[in-house]
Formats: sequence, structure tokens, C-alpha cells
Amino acid sequence: MPSVAEPPKQHVDPSVLAECAGVVDVPHRFISYDEAGRLWAEDRRRSGDCKRSNHAKALTIKALTR
Repeated sequence: MPSVAEPPKQHVDPSVLAECAGVVDVPHRFISYDEAGRLWAEDRRRSGDCKRSNHAKALTIKALTR
């Protein structure tokens, strides 16, 4: 009986499924204007990185599942 080759299983690299970094923790104490600005900037950087990463994840998964 001839063997029927199974289609290759689709694989998504685990790095594509990594979660986004969390929001920046603001300390429970008085923070200066400069420190608040640095914390805000770090939080926005993480948010932007996450959005771009999720977009890249979606494109990668779509390409792998075609």
C-alpha cells in the first residue's frame, strides 16, 4: 500500500508568541518632574515596541500559515 505523505505541520517560532513588556511601575513616593518624564518616556517606548511587535507577529503568522 503506498504511503500518503502528510502535509508539513505549520510552525510558529516561540519568539513570535512572546508577551509584551508590562507598563512601567510608578513608585509610591514623590517623584520629580524629571523622573516622571523618564518613566513616561519608558512606558511609551514599551507601548510602541509592543504595538510594532504585535503587528510583526500578525504578519509572520499570516505568512507561515499560507
